[in-house]
Amino acid sequence: MGLIDAMDLWVTAVRWSAWSAAVTAAAAAALSVAWRVARRGVLARRDRRRERYRAFFEGLLSDQAPPASIIDGPRRVMDGVFLGLLADALDRADAASRPRLIALCERSGYVARFRRAAWSPLWWRRAHAARWLGRLGSPESVSDLIRLLDDSSYHVRCVAVGALALWRHPRILSALLKTLDHMRERTPWGALPRRYRVPIGVVTDALIAQGASAVAPLLPRLQSGPRPVREAVAEVLSWSPDPHPRVRAALLGALRDDDPEVRARAAKALGKIAYVGAVVPLAEALSDGTWFVRLQASRALGAIAHPRAIAPLVSALTDEYWQVRAAAADALRRLGDLAVPALTHCLFTSRDRYAKEQIVEELQRTALIQEQIDALDEARPGAGFAAQRLLCEIARHGATRILLEALRRHPKPAVRLRLIDILEGHGSHQVVAALHDVMNGDADAGVREAACRALTIGGRDHAGRNTAQGRAA
Repeated sequence: MGLIDAMDLWVTAVRWSAWSAAVTAAAAAALSVAWRVARRGVLARRDRRRERYRAFFEGLLSDQAPPASIIDGPRRVMDGVFLGLLADALDRADAASRPRLIALCERSGYVARFRRAAWSPLWWRRAHAARWLGRLGSPESVSDLIRLLDDSSYHVRCVAVGALALWRHPRILSALLKTLDHMRERTPWGALPRRYRVPIGVVTDALIAQGASAVAPLLPRLQSGPRPVREAVAEVLSWSPDPHPRVRAALLGALRDDDPEVRARAAKALGKIAYVGAVVPLAEALSDGTWFVRLQASRALGAIAHPRAIAPLVSALTDEYWQVRAAAADALRRLGDLAVPALTHCLFTSRDRYAKEQIVEELQRTALIQEQIDALDEARPGAGFAAQRLLCEIARHGATRILLEALRRHPKPAVRLRLIDILEGHGSHQVVAALHDVMNGDADAGVREAACRALTIGGRDHAGRNTAQGRAA
């Protein structure tokens, strides 16, 4: 009897377990179906709202009268669909339709809602409100955004500065200058921690957006402010739309600043405003002890593109940092044919192999090499010799492409003979292939014989070098 009772209990437990599993599966399936149906309905209503809002904004942007029901709708429902289409409409709005959009938001209560959200205890709601208040550009919101510059949240302060950058107003400029001065604030325990401040780049961008009105208050800070402030001021002055003589004088003074970062930003600013009077101070900055100051000075001289900068830039081709050499070469390229004599002189006098390679690379971008090729058969005394000497130096540093093209296609046999003499002894595959082509296909017998002789001498020299290397091994 005990065994039979145990079996009955086990069968009953299995039956109830199967029944509960079936009920659970049916309930889960029903909930899933209900969730899908409800979600489909929510998405359908959202799509219908999106279409209505899209048609509404298209009519508003095209200067048509929008339906009143759509205008009243956002006052009751502040949804993300409307905000997304509003943001898109603000990006596409022109000067005539943008005031209508802002007036719509004011009538619908969106500006008031965002102003209330700016007092929220949640930092992400305050940041969201600051971002939208900046985009909507309502004059009533200036005081709220200025108050958020002192918010306890680092993120909210950054968003508020970016929002104020979209407008131009005297109150905004004074608030941004106050935020800039906070970069030097100190507590009794030392400097104010970075997480409690606004990034200097954010404040700089906001001041740049204020235009020429921000220049005059910034000039005293360039001379007596702390290092981060001086760096920011130099960056802002580089975007000055109309550089005043006081701005130029202040930037020239910043070239002698104790901080290398300030000197670099001042050099960059002088290059942006293309001040010709800064050529000599920038040339002196090419001997600065900090490499990025020399880099910005080279770039600035290239932007100014004055002939007095040629000699200092040629000297900068021997700099120990490749970034400075590349910037100097790019600046000389902008000067064009004016820099060719200085480049050729440095090519013969410099002992820096990297500088010579850089010079040869820049000469290939000019018409000098082709002019020297054409001068190989000139009747003037010494003209052909000088051209051959320069081309030999250029070919010795690997610039043979233009010479090989002239060897194959130049119409004068005398020039082709001189080019064979220049290229003789270069064992590169390109030179050997070109000499083979000339030996087999040139129309002049003397040129073909000279190419054969150059190949023979080159092969003998190559074999001699291999033998000497084998004996040394």
